[in-house]
Amino acid sequence: MAFFGSSKSEKEAAPFSAPSTPSAPKGGAATITGCMEILGNIKGCGSIHIDGKVHGDLSVEDQVIIGKEGLVNGDVHAKKVVVSGKVNGNVNCEVLEVTQTGSLSQTIMADKIISDGKIEATISECETIHVTKNGKVVTKKMMGKHIIVNGSIEGNVIATELLEINQDGRVKGEMQVRKIKVSEGGLMLGTMLTYEPSNPVRTVEKKEKKESKSTESTMPKNEQATALKEIVKTKEKE
Repeated sequence: MAFFGSSKSEKEAAPFSAPSTPSAPKGGAATITGCMEILGNIKGCGSIHIDGKVHGDLSVEDQVIIGKEGLVNGDVHAKKVVVSGKVNGNVNCEVLEVTQTGSLSQTIMADKIISDGKIEATISECETIHVTKNGKVVTKKMMGKHIIVNGSIEGNVIATELLEINQDGRVKGEMQVRKIKVSEGGLMLGTMLTYEPSNPVRTVEKKEKKESKSTESTMPKNEQATALKEIVKTKEKE
């Protein structure tokens, strides 16, 4: 009887000692251990820690932590994403942190990126991107307001406010910048252009001019000839 009594009390206490259970509070973190492999999409509230493998899209409200041995073959969507393992998919979050052992591919949409690992992805417009000492980025396009480089970037880099290359920082490729700051020891290889955002007003004006020209050119030739004759007659009377 004592055995069954203790078992019951353990079950009642389970929600507090194991936050990954369904009855855990919203802020609890679920864990996918190293021996687990999930086939399919995962969606929920709270946070999740992955040390195993997930083959599918992952979407949670709070935080996704991918451990050193963790692997996600799919898209990741969360408020904050920390990657020490590997992600083969798109990442959409507010804050992205990539540790030295972490790697990502495909596309990234984030407000803030701090990377000390490897990124081979297209990065959409961010507020700040900081590639730290061990960080390495290979990209078709990276766009951010303030890009800070202590590691290396190779590809098309667009800094809408400031590109800051610090000591030991290295940028290779095509650069479009509004302002640039290069510290002693920093290195730039490639071409550099001044970043100028498009002006929609000028585009509209050009379009209107093209439309007026096309209207003039579509006037029938016989009408043009008649108009010219009238002009000549008027001048002769004068």
